[in-house]
Amino acid sequence: MSPIATRAPETIDVGAPPTRWRLLTDPASPTPIYLGVGLTLAGFIMLGIGWAKVAGEVDVFRQFPYLLSVGLPGLGLIMAGLILVNISVRRQDSAERARQLSALTEAMSDLQRAIERP
Repeated sequence: MSPIATRAPETIDVGAPPTRWRLLTDPASPTPIYLGVGLTLAGFIMLGIGWAKVAGEVDVFRQFPYLLSVGLPGLGLIMAGLILVNISVRRQDSAERARQLSALTEAMSDLQRAIERP
């Protein structure tokens, strides 16, 4: 048997109450995706505020404080939010693929047992 077939799939106690840590680390939890979308929206709001403030200033030296205090952190929030969403979706996809592989392994084992019967 292959190492994949002998490895037991990870189980999660469905009856256990969700904890804060589980809400963030469980691949099936949508919480990290919501956090990532929230961070991305906050970043776009910061960029909008920075744009409005910079557009009102004619002198470049007066625009720099808005660029540094609102624009760059806004871009950082957008990047962090998109990375969080990307990682969360990949984890969910990986968990689903592992579940499908486990089901396929079980079906192949059943088929092998059925073929080996006299």
